[in-house]
Amino acid sequence: MVEQIIMRSGSHSLNNFSFDHIVPTSGEEFPDQVCSCIEQLQSFIHNEDDQSYFITQQTFFISANSREEYDKRAAEINKQLTSTCGSSIPATSIVAQSPALGSDVVLELICTKATSQNKVIYKSWSGLNYTVIEYEGFKAVHCAGLMGNAEDTILQASEKAFKAAIAILTQEGLSIHHIIRQWNYIESIAWIEELDDADQNYQIFNDVRAFYYDQGEFRYGYPAATGIGMDTGGVIIDFIALSESDQVTIKPIVNPGQIDAYRYSKDVLEGISANKCTPKFERAKLVTIGFRNYIYVSGTASILGEKTMHVGDVEKQTQTTIDNINRLFSKENQEKLGLDFDVTKIRFSHLRVYVKHQEDIPKVERICESTLNCNSILFLESDVCREDLLVEIEGVFTV
Repeated sequence: MVEQIIMRSGSHSLNNFSFDHIVPTSGEEFPDQVCSCIEQLQSFIHNEDDQSYFITQQTFFISANSREEYDKRAAEINKQLTSTCGSSIPATSIVAQSPALGSDVVLELICTKATSQNKVIYKSWSGLNYTVIEYEGFKAVHCAGLMGNAEDTILQASEKAFKAAIAILTQEGLSIHHIIRQWNYIESIAWIEELDDADQNYQIFNDVRAFYYDQGEFRYGYPAATGIGMDTGGVIIDFIALSESDQVTIKPIVNPGQIDAYRYSKDVLEGISANKCTPKFERAKLVTIGFRNYIYVSGTASILGEKTMHVGDVEKQTQTTIDNINRLFSKENQEKLGLDFDVTKIRFSHLRVYVKHQEDIPKVERICESTLNCNSILFLESDVCREDLLVEIEGVFTV
């Protein structure tokens, strides 16, 4: 279905081209760094002699200290993309999470290989670019950058993002219940305004998500998802949706060491509302197409049961998070899912690691690189959904 990839000179090659995150190779000013990333992007696209790889979704992670700076930098990215790519722009998101690579921007890609059995189409709705991959008998829709306006509250931005998602899915003959993977970026995610009737920003988002999700039935479980902070930008939603087909099987994956997030008690939900809704997502998602299994691991943190573990210790939280990821693929779970593989030999196509404090990234990086097998790892500075969580990890791999 999709392959998540990053670009740099490294050891993982495809048709003589190497992959890792696209980071600027020149430029001190932001526009020059963006130009460097896009030039590398164009080099990748046009160096493929048979034009067999297409970008389906791309995310620019940028540093931005205010909404004004974010809007200015987002406008620069969009200007350069339009100038270079014209109307053939895939689903694109611009997220205010500072890269840990010494630059103000890093570009992450999701690509798919074009074959005689699929067709990649770049589309738009109300100015939003999205990507459709048509296969024989089903389709995948990649959507990104769904958000509100600068003046919107978290509530208003959340509602606008979900309404846009529903409109695009409806245009493609799908519904919100076809989403298999979702990313939810929330400004100051764990913040609660100092008012008697205030709710946490993440809780406000969760209440809106529950409202839209509850308008039907997720027959194959909720999406795998990440709910993560960003410095500014209100709320942004990205997702991958997949139409139903007898060629496709979709199953949720439960972590036996964690309570399902949608079954959390009110004790761990922040804010004053008596009707607080739980986070609606699965710990991971198995998507089987033919004989190939795609596994999307949701944003995972140092939580056992529903309680945060090792408060204040980023290294122990990182190890507990990795243990939680491995626990998803216990022998018992594999038997239930119809899988059989050695969890120690998993090689992730891609991992994102969100770290709350920039100074903690080297500690987290050492643990991840010594413990997790991965083609590429992207480290980002970001708040996590609980004040006492210091790290969160997500990933994707195939079996």
